[in-house]
Amino acid sequence: MLIQLEDLPKFLESDKSAAEGCIVDTNLLFAASFPLDTYNEWAEGVFKTLHSLNIPIFTNLNVRSEFIELNRRVLIPEGLVDMYNDLAGNLTLELEQQLKSLKTLKQKAANGNRTFKFNDSDIKKYRRLLTKFIHTSGSNGWDLFCRDYFCPYIKDVWNDVIGELKIQFLGTREIESGEFFTSRPEWKDMVDVVGRTGIGSSDAMIVNMFLKSKFSLIVTTDYDVESAVHKIGENKHHVLAPPSMVINL
Repeated sequence: MLIQLEDLPKFLESDKSAAEGCIVDTNLLFAASFPLDTYNEWAEGVFKTLHSLNIPIFTNLNVRSEFIELNRRVLIPEGLVDMYNDLAGNLTLELEQQLKSLKTLKQKAANGNRTFKFNDSDIKKYRRLLTKFIHTSGSNGWDLFCRDYFCPYIKDVWNDVIGELKIQFLGTREIESGEFFTSRPEWKDMVDVVGRTGIGSSDAMIVNMFLKSKFSLIVTTDYDVESAVHKIGENKHHVLAPPSMVINL
């Protein structure tokens, strides 16, 4: 069953198991922590509502690595533009041209209120370019970039978000205790979710954990997660998702 944010308080009153906690995924955490994300305002409203109603919020440890990866893809182009602004005129011609072009693309995305992200090929491209550049300090450009423009910003991003959003984890100890689970989330069950829905393994892990948990609510901004729960979940499983994601049932 799909529910909307404005209906959440009433839903929590009618479903006592939902009041015991809910599960959130990577994309929701990223949306709530990044102002330019399409679902930022909606995600902030979700956490504000959950906190006001004292609903515990859980996720799994797999989400941590996904969240860091999403931030890596956003923070590297941001840092590269900052580096260009500081070092323009002291770079190789090729590097200067590439960074200037990147700055233009990133500004267009910002003007359109869109999140600008690199893919892995983009990151490797700029790493190759910067590795060939030797700064006056003696460091190659990539080492300089990581030290001054990237590491200081990504190193605390995870601790900051779990502290601010009051996130708790469902790890091995919680699984073994059975406190939050009706049955143990098994690898074969995750693969079954992949096979039945075609979604990626990371999404399947959070879906499988939700289906095996005692919680009746998962909150997501990921269409694959929402559609998978709708397809293979039971009547007791509910999804809170942005209105624009709601599929025609």
